[in-house]
Amino acid sequence: RESSVCPMRPAHFAIACGGGALFAMYAVRRLFSAKGDGAGPTAALNVPSTPSAVLENRKCVLARRPERTMRAADFGLEAESVDPSSLKAGTVLVRVQMISIDAFIRTTLDADAYHGSTALGAPLPAIGVGTVVFSASKKFKAGDQVAGMVGAQTLAVVPEAMLSHAMRLPGVPPEATLAELGLTTGLTAWVGMHAVLGPPRRGETVVVSAAAGAVGSCAAQFARNRGARVIGVAGGERKARFLRDELCLAGAIDYKRTDASIGEQLDELAPDGIDFFFDNVGGETLDEVLARIRPGGRVVICGAVSQYDAGKLNVSRVDGPSNYLKLAERSAHLAGFNVMHIISRPHKLVWALGSVLVTYWRGRLQVPKHIENGIERVPDALLAMFSGGHVGKLLVNL
Repeated sequence: RESSVCPMRPAHFAIACGGGALFAMYAVRRLFSAKGDGAGPTAALNVPSTPSAVLENRKCVLARRPERTMRAADFGLEAESVDPSSLKAGTVLVRVQMISIDAFIRTTLDADAYHGSTALGAPLPAIGVGTVVFSASKKFKAGDQVAGMVGAQTLAVVPEAMLSHAMRLPGVPPEATLAELGLTTGLTAWVGMHAVLGPPRRGETVVVSAAAGAVGSCAAQFARNRGARVIGVAGGERKARFLRDELCLAGAIDYKRTDASIGEQLDELAPDGIDFFFDNVGGETLDEVLARIRPGGRVVICGAVSQYDAGKLNVSRVDGPSNYLKLAERSAHLAGFNVMHIISRPHKLVWALGSVLVTYWRGRLQVPKHIENGIERVPDALLAMFSGGHVGKLLVNL
């Protein structure tokens, strides 16, 4: 199905691309600049202007390591006092306003973890946005809007190297900086779809797993916008309708269907095979796609959420693809990526961010937001990510 969003005239598109690149360069300069503008809403924070008062931080911590799947009892809520006068040089105190709930959080909860292990009693890692309350840094000052790894807590003492100045661009609400324009969402999807094995071509058949989630829905829209025939994989009829009716994809596969397997649904929707697969899931879905990959096809591994909360990643044995020899038989390609390895260079970040900005401003990239309110909702939000209880981007407003 064609997208309901009207295409832009070529001349207007060129102007938008140029504007997107200029704004991207401006944003990157701010991200890497040494000074903020001090224009944050400090009055709304109701905190003293001098570091004399002790403040209370409420945080969601790891109470115990999950045994296979996560449970609510694995997490705890704690309060602690924070003395701004004790800030060490090069750190800032941030009032956290909103955090992103991402699949990588689960990968840090085991004792041995690729993304680094969360210590027992420590706040859950989370990327978020907030306002600097007090600063012992030359890079930031009170009132600056910042983004970075702030953790699941209401107040965060953060080294300046872990933060950047938050983007404030026309027509971009704060939640979009963690969703469509977020590192772990829109930018990850764009890099995986364009910068790993080359982008999908017009008319190619593209399959995206976890297509009703944050990254997957972005990836599916990027492929659709390039003229590819996109099939999304998700769980449940509600999500299948979202893929067909709201994202305007060519088809949707419901892996929860009892009357047809994933493979049977793929055969129905992609009888001639699959040219490009953007995988967020792994496991059975990856195997079924590999069995149907076309000659010269490409498989991009973004994640494997089916392995994260099943006691396999970091702990036991990940279920690998048994159909991997199809890659050799059909001269197909498989590659994984880490978004940080690609956008760590400023010119790559400008390329990615400018492209995502233009797509967003054109109305061709839209992600539903599922927003919970309050630090006490963090455990339920994280559990919902792995139970399939949401569509789009999971956020917690603190």
